[in-house]
Amino acid sequence: MELIPILVAIPCGLLAGGFATMLIDRIPDKTALTVASRCPQCEGRLGLGEIIPVLSWVLRRGRCRHCSSVISSAYPMVELVTASLFVLVVIDHGLDWLALPSVVLVVALVALSTIDMYVYRLPDRLVFPAIVVSAVAMIGVGFAIDRLEALPKAAAGAIGYFLLLFIAHLVSPRGMGFGDVKLALLLGLHLGWTAGSIYVGWLPVIRLVFFALFIGCVVGVAVGILVAVLRRLGRDLVPDPAAGDETQPARLLQNSFPFGPALAAATMLLVLYPDLAIG
Repeated sequence: MELIPILVAIPCGLLAGGFATMLIDRIPDKTALTVASRCPQCEGRLGLGEIIPVLSWVLRRGRCRHCSSVISSAYPMVELVTASLFVLVVIDHGLDWLALPSVVLVVALVALSTIDMYVYRLPDRLVFPAIVVSAVAMIGVGFAIDRLEALPKAAAGAIGYFLLLFIAHLVSPRGMGFGDVKLALLLGLHLGWTAGSIYVGWLPVIRLVFFALFIGCVVGVAVGILVAVLRRLGRDLVPDPAAGDETQPARLLQNSFPFGPALAAATMLLVLYPDLAIG
């Protein structure tokens, strides 16, 4: 394993994680990305030294210098998770063109998963731009390394995954939200690209999409049961949109939980380690 790609990936991943936190803060509220960084509590403007990923949070001991309010540890956690995934990408691809679509996916999925965990939404303002940026990256890489045959497989993966979740949505709209269906376009696009850029034929595309859906469902159901049990015990891993609503019946699996992060994690796993489904 070469050390240089990892040393490059860590700072790049931390910076990308900082960008992801900005998306997480601003996309749900429809705040312009061009607005200067501010404290989420007092809206005091943050200087350059206060937006250095992880380090600024540690040096300030997780507090705002303007109002001394606590800054959530979710900020450095998002940055560290993004950097860790960047490292896994370069271990897999090295500093190669093939790494570009994967790092785009990392930033998009970290931001979307975090938003979904907090507000139970997968905003179109992030899903569709991520699809466009991913497609542009794939087209550019396809020309750069003469791997154009992967592009139609990427499109097939997007359409196939979308149709699978769309059918699930029609069967059970409450169980499968339409935000997850739209997310499937992004997930399937990258699964199809991964299959097309590594393997020969169309069967790998089908296998990656079905395995990603299967793993995502297993993880989602397992986490959903865990969340429901903990809620009955008075603890919560994620916010509960039905909390305080006395009209909701007290059933173990009645309350909602975000399914997008499970689908995202399964896709990221198979993009990084496709041999789990193909080998």
